[in-house]
Amino acid sequence: MSPTLTLFCIFFYALLSPLQCGTSSSADDDRRWLVSLVDLVELDYVDHCEQRANAAWNELTGNSKGLASKLERDKTFGMFVCQQTTDIKSALTAHALSADDHVLRRKVKLLLQPGDTLLDTEQWIRLVTFGDNAQHKIRFATNYDCGTATNCTLKELHYYMARQQDEETLHRMKQSWERNLPDINDYLEHILPLLRNASKKNNYNSVEEYWDALGEYEGAILKARELWENVKPLYLKLHKYIALRLKGSDAVGKPLPVHLLRSLTGDDWSNLIESLLPKHAGIYQKVHANLQLKNLGGVEAFKQAAKLIKALNLGDADPDIWTESVFNSTCPPTLVDWCKPNKVRAITCKDVSIANYIEAHEAVMKIVYKQTINLHSNNTYILREASRYSAVYEAIPGFVSLLSVNPHALSKAGLFPVETFNYNANHHRLVLQLIMALRDLPKLNFYLAADEWRIKVLMGAIPYAKIPSSWSDFRKNFSNIETADSDFLGDPYMMFNKPFIGKFMGLILKYQIYQSFAEELISDDSDLIKHVAENNERLIDAMMQGYGTVWPEMVSDLLAKREYGLEYTGLTDYYKFLDEYLDNQLEPSTDTSTSDDYVEPVEPEPVPEENEIPSSAENQENKNVDKVETHEDIVDNVIDTGDESNSKFGVETSTVGVLEIKNPVAPGDQKEENTKEASYSTYWWIGIAVALAVVVILIAIIARKRHSHRKQLERQRKNNSHA
Repeated sequence: MSPTLTLFCIFFYALLSPLQCGTSSSADDDRRWLVSLVDLVELDYVDHCEQRANAAWNELTGNSKGLASKLERDKTFGMFVCQQTTDIKSALTAHALSADDHVLRRKVKLLLQPGDTLLDTEQWIRLVTFGDNAQHKIRFATNYDCGTATNCTLKELHYYMARQQDEETLHRMKQSWERNLPDINDYLEHILPLLRNASKKNNYNSVEEYWDALGEYEGAILKARELWENVKPLYLKLHKYIALRLKGSDAVGKPLPVHLLRSLTGDDWSNLIESLLPKHAGIYQKVHANLQLKNLGGVEAFKQAAKLIKALNLGDADPDIWTESVFNSTCPPTLVDWCKPNKVRAITCKDVSIANYIEAHEAVMKIVYKQTINLHSNNTYILREASRYSAVYEAIPGFVSLLSVNPHALSKAGLFPVETFNYNANHHRLVLQLIMALRDLPKLNFYLAADEWRIKVLMGAIPYAKIPSSWSDFRKNFSNIETADSDFLGDPYMMFNKPFIGKFMGLILKYQIYQSFAEELISDDSDLIKHVAENNERLIDAMMQGYGTVWPEMVSDLLAKREYGLEYTGLTDYYKFLDEYLDNQLEPSTDTSTSDDYVEPVEPEPVPEENEIPSSAENQENKNVDKVETHEDIVDNVIDTGDESNSKFGVETSTVGVLEIKNPVAPGDQKEENTKEASYSTYWWIGIAVALAVVVILIAIIARKRHSHRKQLERQRKNNSHA
């Protein structure tokens, strides 16, 4: 709907209002005028959203006119937003908003401060032209070096880089990607400064204040710095562990080149997992093998994610996703939203890996999240699609990604039986924590680094001559990573001047959500998936509110607490076992008499076939299960966690397995449980001793019988000789 038609409709409605209302007051007329305008503006927004989504989809799928169409729609959208903001301002009077009209007030505020679209037309066009062209070139370039004889595509680059071992080849591959990035000088001179202009257009004094407002959290950047300081020790330990395993002790504590992490921007280290696994990482091997056997990549990974989300009673994914989305492109997934119920589509890859499996759960949950927002009758366009960066929108899908590697979720997906998991459970948890840490900790660091660096550049905290090389310098100091000066330009949020603060807060919050549910369970072995499914009201309520409520006000109910606020403890508690393991690896114990706390069954000595004692049905079943899934004995499915005596793994629990910290079991039960754990090893030895005793007795009986038989034969021979 065009602006002219919108104003005509409002004018026509205004003419009819006095006839319909008779003696309506001026305040009522002003409010009706504003309500009508907001309703019509939202309809126009929906039209623009659909047009932009069609253009974006065509561009993503390689349509020859896709880029031109996307550029045209993006440029037009900025001009449209400016015009609508002007119209809202002209209709806003002192009488139009009453003190108790919270929904209308919220809509007006979101419409009056739409973010970067308030830039002057020429500046807006410059921003979207830079970003759209840059993304298109990176996505469709075919001159990447994949370490093969011929050039390759971005999809192939991701695939080969994840599997490449040679450091020199990795460096060459990353350099080929950097050559397709936009010009850094163009960005620094013409794009990044637009952030200052956008903050002024939205009536804020600084970029930091502007981003705090878009993130709807007062002092967001300051809070992020505080949270990071408490997470940083774990990040540094993981970094040192990687250096130790990849380059030896001399590299510990020194910056690592980003290509060595098999990453382009250094925000995800998941491709390193097989180089970092502890000894006997049976759970990784089994899950990885089963993902391959079930071909859980692309559409199949998305369908499996939808099954888990349905099991959590969080909603059903629109079935059209499976047929209308594209699953043979590049990862991570890109979502395109038509701003209508049940019309969100995905562009993703079909590669099978644990990292992509986890990513699929987050993507599908974001789709279901949007469907849930649409179900709420009050959620008109602006309360569903506001230009805000909500931590809740990031946290709930992130929480589902954590659940995707929960023991019961893995068991339900047929990837790793929970019965096997309970055998040395905490050692399996350690491996799962390592998998998640390689994905999440680098992201947390990158998000804050990107926002902090841009703020420093715009504030003049970096000398002008050093700005072009300041990103690599900043990353070396802040992240202990060696990067190129311009590799940040491979990220869409950097290209379009978007803040990462919402993603940073959301990543912290998802661990708090996990902790809040885990603390409600009595036992570490309880089914967290079932518990969330039966107590998911707080998740659904938060999703249904959309942007109608400022997200920090939802946190208290979301965490089922009276107080609310972001805390780092949810994340650090989740990684408790990993933290201890990293300590043991970086500073091994000198006490050689210590041993790990996992139980390793000891097989009895082989005996003659005629005296062999059959194994129990239970042991035989365990052997059969293990042969099918990993081709290794279950004895080897244990994690080498260092030499520290009586590791805390056997005493404490972690939210990755479900917390017992704040809700311990009853004293009697706990005593009984501890007794069982303490005597577990003893039972094995008793069983072995009994088996050996039986074997010895049988051998003795047989020997005795043979001895008696020989004596009898000798007597017979003597009697025969006398005869």
